[in-house]
Amino acid sequence: MLKKSVFLLSLAGLVLLLIFAGTGCGGEDLEAEVSEVPDELVLEGEGIFTGQVDSHSVEIELDGQYRVFALAEGLSFAGISDGSAVTFTYVEGETRPVLQSIEAAGEEELLLSGEGIYNGQIDSNSVEIEVDGQEVAFALGEVGFVDDIADGSRVKFTYRDDGLRPVLESIEVIGEPAAGGAESLIAGEGVKEGLIDSRSVEIEMHRAFVLGEGLSVGTIEDGAGVAFTFSETGQRAVLNSLEAADEIPEGEISYGTLVGQIDAQSVEIRYIQVFAFSEGAGVENIPDGAEVVFTYRQDEHRPVLETITEK
Repeated sequence: MLKKSVFLLSLAGLVLLLIFAGTGCGGEDLEAEVSEVPDELVLEGEGIFTGQVDSHSVEIELDGQYRVFALAEGLSFAGISDGSAVTFTYVEGETRPVLQSIEAAGEEELLLSGEGIYNGQIDSNSVEIEVDGQEVAFALGEVGFVDDIADGSRVKFTYRDDGLRPVLESIEVIGEPAAGGAESLIAGEGVKEGLIDSRSVEIEMHRAFVLGEGLSVGTIEDGAGVAFTFSETGQRAVLNSLEAADEIPEGEISYGTLVGQIDAQSVEIRYIQVFAFSEGAGVENIPDGAEVVFTYRQDEHRPVLETITEK
């Protein structure tokens, strides 16, 4: 009986020893996995913190994809609210990535940069910059004052995307307007409708117009026909009159479709414009219905195409 009791005690001791030994080994391995990660295995990322999944993991949106990250031992995300932009480091684990660090992204880290041609102010709160052949409207953020930048200047800038339109935070001139009066040329894009005669062509345009003093959209619905007059001011088109119209009016009044209001001071209108050809300009190799990009100058009677190419 005594021998049997001694055997059972010895067996229990052996089991406890194995448990303690196993626990110690597992803890050391886990500690090594968390704190001794080689630098070359640590990855960097930025995204939107969507929230805590459980006490050991969080979810982050990366380029439209949602990933769950385990938290490294001792890592805290205190002070980071759901929906915040974050930067972080992590390692790929066997079952899921493991966050090594995480912090809210600073303002500067969210800024994007670009270069382009400064086309001028749309209104007191926004400007237009041609970027890679596309005219982009930027709201004025911290940059504030742009009156000293000549239309046609090449600029580099930083901006942030607030979900509605890009917001300009800084802008710097890196090239003066081209010589030979190129700064007077206006950039445009649209769809070639067809030749009127050997010296002129019709182009359907979508364009932003600044509302002239005292003008408003009023009760004109989006998609309604409109009759309007406008004047070119540098790279801007300013509406001098605007009213709803069911048919093309006679005279020097333009006719188009109100696409919609951009902001309190500007609207977008789709309309057909007749352009005269300057010497050397032509559209012989551009089929009707093709999208085109072009430059033109405002003549006394009608705009004159200087260059035109298929988009």
